[in-house]
Amino acid sequence: MAKVINLLKRFLQLPADALIASSKILPNRVMRSPYLSDKFFPYKPDQDYYVLLKSSDQGQEYSGFPIPPGHLQRCTFGEGTEIYLNSGKEHVNTMEHILSQSGFLIQPSHRILDFGCGAGRMIRWLGDSVEGCEVWGVDIQSDRIMWCQQHLSPPFKFATVTTAPHLPFEDRYFDLIYCGSVFTHIDDLADAWLLELKRILQPGGRLYITVHEKHSLQHYLTLREQDWDAVGPLRLYDKKIMISQLDFNVFTMGRGYLSQIFYDIDYLQRHWGSILDVISVTQDAWGAQTAILLTK
Repeated sequence: MAKVINLLKRFLQLPADALIASSKILPNRVMRSPYLSDKFFPYKPDQDYYVLLKSSDQGQEYSGFPIPPGHLQRCTFGEGTEIYLNSGKEHVNTMEHILSQSGFLIQPSHRILDFGCGAGRMIRWLGDSVEGCEVWGVDIQSDRIMWCQQHLSPPFKFATVTTAPHLPFEDRYFDLIYCGSVFTHIDDLADAWLLELKRILQPGGRLYITVHEKHSLQHYLTLREQDWDAVGPLRLYDKKIMISQLDFNVFTMGRGYLSQIFYDIDYLQRHWGSILDVISVTQDAWGAQTAILLTK
């Protein structure tokens, strides 16, 4: 009996040894990647400790709030604090206009979610319209969330989340959810994320999402490569597979969090319209991105 048990142990150990051996030949950058292991970007991942000092909130302010440092001002519309701030204000104004056209006005009792808030580029511009509201911002990049928690809270609330399609909120919690240039980077799990946002949206609430579509693609191909870092790869794909001439439903350029996803807008209306009701579609609402307004 003891011999049988020992043979069984040796048999079961073989696949385990093979797995360990294969893991050792993986590139170091893959094994160490916090994104791959945890599905989010930790704060200071290369350090074995960190300290958050109390904020004095000294320095330049704009729209009543401190301005994030330059390395947190990631923006596809150009470089510099002025562009970062002005684009956030413009996109909030456009969103509020589209919402008002649908008959939706923000009320003091509303709960609002900025899904993919970054360092608060849009949330800072909600202003007096959200007085009395509960406003949350979530993102997978912890350095942005840490900064927001130190400098924009209160009045807003923030939490780090992961790329897994789950959010730490109750069913039917929010009256308004907006996702600016987030679904432009979600490939395989776009439907799962849409269903998760549906779960936490109030009946009659609004879900505002901006996407790349064929109209956007044609515009990007006219840009200079220095205008947007994805222009060069997009032109290579157009040369390789003539993507601008293909009759596609979905085109994914790259994989993972840096991917760029393009849709046929008619397909997207039918597909997402089977999950939520499509209220409106507005081209060029976020640069060359198209805004889709949905309700539950």
